[in-house]
Amino acid sequence: MPAPRDTSVIVRAARLYYEQGRSQTEVASELGLSRSNVSRILTQARDRGIVEIAIHDPDGPPRRDEALEAALRAAFSLREAHVVSAPRTSAMESVAREGAGVISARATQVASIGVSWGQTMQSVVAELETQHLRPTPRVLPLVGGHSSLDQFDSGESVVRVLASRLGARPETLYAPAVLESATTVSSLRAESSIGSVLEAAARVELAVVGIGSMGVHSSPHVLSLMALSNAERAAFEAQHPAGDVCGRFIDAHGIPLGAPTDQRVLAVTFSELLRIPEVLGIAAGVERAPGVLGVLRSGVIDTLVVDTDLARELLART
Repeated sequence: MPAPRDTSVIVRAARLYYEQGRSQTEVASELGLSRSNVSRILTQARDRGIVEIAIHDPDGPPRRDEALEAALRAAFSLREAHVVSAPRTSAMESVAREGAGVISARATQVASIGVSWGQTMQSVVAELETQHLRPTPRVLPLVGGHSSLDQFDSGESVVRVLASRLGARPETLYAPAVLESATTVSSLRAESSIGSVLEAAARVELAVVGIGSMGVHSSPHVLSLMALSNAERAAFEAQHPAGDVCGRFIDAHGIPLGAPTDQRVLAVTFSELLRIPEVLGIAAGVERAPGVLGVLRSGVIDTLVVDTDLARELLART
């Protein structure tokens, strides 16, 4: 019988114990060894690196993939990329936790934060731990509101919950983000109480936005709110929309779309987003890949938080 320190015996004992779930007594019987010898062999397996034990805490921070992060930074000229996964949690949960962590870190460094709307933003803000910052940053909406896209089940808006988690007071925009008339949007922007908030939102130091993809999640609902005519819908589709950010659509090459949709959104403009010092884009799920890819190609995103599957899909499409 080979000596207990023989590598083949160590590997066999480790497979029986760790992979097949045998007890040390059963492993000893299988190999014709004493139980004490098996215990020493398993210790050698760990000491020699034959067996590595990892503890995955489902409540701990998401795991980051540095190789995918480096590839995304290089492919899209990003300042930062956070590619995450967490055991026994969904892609959205792991991305939301990481996004909340980035916001928490940035909140101590900036004087103003703007936030968009949607399921992703709700999930991220819900993961934020309460902080009591001094001084507190200004917290502003990047878009108008809508009950189905901007509110938690409690009825609170994303901007209000974000502000409360940072110990700040929110600045509100009492107007819908999407309207059926371009004329109405223009009239609302002319109102000082609305125009001043949007002007301040365009000057924030950090913008936090969800990234949509045409045909999934919130994008179809945004279009339905615009009540496009058949001719307008045809003109919109002729521009080959791929994704959206802050209610504004872009094509697969990252070019913002114009009429008829762009004039029906009450939000910061695409050019204003481009001038914000840092735009943090957050998305989860491979189904968002076409839209996220288009938004990344626009150059509007500085820091990206995505799950590993979405990151791989984005790189596969470049």
